[in-house]
Amino acid sequence: MNIIVQKYGGTSVESKEKLEKVCDNIINYKINKKKDIVIVVSAQGDTTDLLLQKAKVYSNMPNKRELDLLLSTGEIQTAALLSMMLNDKGYDTVGLTGEQAGILSDTTYGNATIKCIYPNNILNHLKNNKIVIVAGFQAVDKLGNITTLGRGGSDLSAVAIACALKAKKCEIYSDIDGIYSADPRIITKAKLLKNISYSEMLEAASAGAKVLHNRSVNVGKKNKMQIVVKNSQQKSQGSTIQEDKKDLIDKIKSNEDFEDYSIKFITKKDDISKICIVGDMVMSNKEAIIKIFNIAYEENITIFMISFSELAINLIVEKEKSVNFMKKLHDELILKEASTT
Repeated sequence: MNIIVQKYGGTSVESKEKLEKVCDNIINYKINKKKDIVIVVSAQGDTTDLLLQKAKVYSNMPNKRELDLLLSTGEIQTAALLSMMLNDKGYDTVGLTGEQAGILSDTTYGNATIKCIYPNNILNHLKNNKIVIVAGFQAVDKLGNITTLGRGGSDLSAVAIACALKAKKCEIYSDIDGIYSADPRIITKAKLLKNISYSEMLEAASAGAKVLHNRSVNVGKKNKMQIVVKNSQQKSQGSTIQEDKKDLIDKIKSNEDFEDYSIKFITKKDDISKICIVGDMVMSNKEAIIKIFNIAYEENITIFMISFSELAINLIVEKEKSVNFMKKLHDELILKEASTT
């Protein structure tokens, strides 16, 4: 099958007017390019943030399972609305949840890992000439619990589905023309990059570039899935994320120098905090280091960077989880230690 997977982000689907543009783009592919199309959508605009705020109004400490259940409704709304609009235009369309799309994950609520994808349901709908709309950002564990894949998880949904379907490519649509050498909202002279390697994009995404979820880039790299980043609201050439050029033949074909040391990307990461753990000879305190990583694992906290000295351990972590992490570290490393001495 000649399958294309397209993903539309929150800003691309935030209003009916923008969804009309999305419909036009999908119909153009269906009619003019004769493609079987699978669409993955994010929640509209700030829906996820509003749902998080709502949860905190109703609960002082929302249960992680129920929070995932709540947050998953944002993407489901978008999938249903887009499906309705395409149906009104005369196109046979079906909206699917992550579970109905066959996405199976572990049970790490809030940041689940995809274990496998069973694409048969999607393929059956495509064989019946339907346009398939999948709610991104979500999956289901083996017990049927709804899980979410972490912020930006719709990118991961789209690339993983494209790999499972052996699609021709995965197109990621947002409100910018592609991948720039820096954030064009900060640096007006930023250059649009026609091509960038998986490794370069993975490094940039991990360092704070908000164009793509880093895990989605890694899945694309492992499965050699071509990823193209485009503007959803106007025609753009976009940027292609492609295989790392490691061999001479590829370099010759692409008319590039064999040794290309050009700088591709400059970025920054805003939503992080630095936690400093201070103590005598702390770098040599193996028990303390083990406890730190155990707490990070139990609380599902990503440590982006760590540095040591004999007096301090410095951790760079997600800002929104930093206060809770500090409390857990204080309880384990200071209060419990004091109670045993």
